[in-house]
Amino acid sequence: MPLDERGQIAAAEIGFYVPIAAITIVLMGRYALRRDAGWLFLFLHSLVRIANGALLLAGQLVEPTMITLFRAAYALDVAAPAFLSLAIIGFLGLVGQHSFSESNRTIRSFRVIAILALAALAISVAGAVQSNDPSSESAQNIGKILREVGAIIYAALWVILFFTHLVCYSYRYTLRPERRPLLRGITLALLFLGTRAAYSILNAWSADDELGLRPSSNPTLRRFNTATGDWIPWLVMDLIMEYGLVVICLLASTIIPRRWYGKF
Repeated sequence: MPLDERGQIAAAEIGFYVPIAAITIVLMGRYALRRDAGWLFLFLHSLVRIANGALLLAGQLVEPTMITLFRAAYALDVAAPAFLSLAIIGFLGLVGQHSFSESNRTIRSFRVIAILALAALAISVAGAVQSNDPSSESAQNIGKILREVGAIIYAALWVILFFTHLVCYSYRYTLRPERRPLLRGITLALLFLGTRAAYSILNAWSADDELGLRPSSNPTLRRFNTATGDWIPWLVMDLIMEYGLVVICLLASTIIPRRWYGKF
C-alpha cells in the first residue's frame, strides 16, 4: 500500500527524531542529569515522536487496516506539547543556576507549572482515547470535553511560561554569561510553542473525536484536524514547530555557549 502525505511525513518524523534522541542521551550521560531536566524531557519528547511516526506508518502499511494504530498515534500527538513545556521549565532552571533558580519561590513556581503540564498531558490523552471509543456515546462526549479542556490548559500553560520567562529577564545581569544565550533561545522557542498551542486549540474544536470521524460543521476548523484535515497545517503548526523548538533548545543550551564562551 503506497504511503500518502501523512505516511511520508511520519517516515521523515522518525528520521528527524532518532538523532535528537541519540544526542540527548549523550548529553544526559555526560552531565548525569545534574544540569536540570531540559534534555531529559527533550529525549522523552523524541521517543513520543518516534513512536507516533512508527504507529502512523504501521497504520498505513498493515493490511487489513487496524484503526487502533491510528488511535494510539494521535493520542501520542496530543501528549507532545506537555514534554516540550516541561523541557522549557528545565532549561529555565538551568539558566538561573546560582541565581533565581536557587530561591524557594522559584522552585515552587516551577513545580506548579510542571504539575499543570502533567495535568494537560493526562487530560488530553484521556480525551483522545475516550473520544475515539465507538462503543459508548457518553464516553465520546466526555472525550470531546476533555480534549477541549486539555487544549485550553496547554494555551494557559504557554501564557504562564511566557510571563515566567519574562520575569527571568529581570535577573539577566546576575546570570552567568554563558547562560544568557539560553534565555534568549527560550524566548524564540516559546514562539514555536505558542504556535503549537494554538494548533492544539484548533484541533480540539475541529471535530468531536481525535480521528476526525465526527467533524465540526465549520469548514475552516475542519482543516485543522490532525487525522482528516489538511496535512499542511498539521505539518507546519504541529511537527515543524515542535522540531524547531527542540533544535533551538539544543543549540542554545550547548553549542552557542561553548562557541562564544568556551564553556557550559
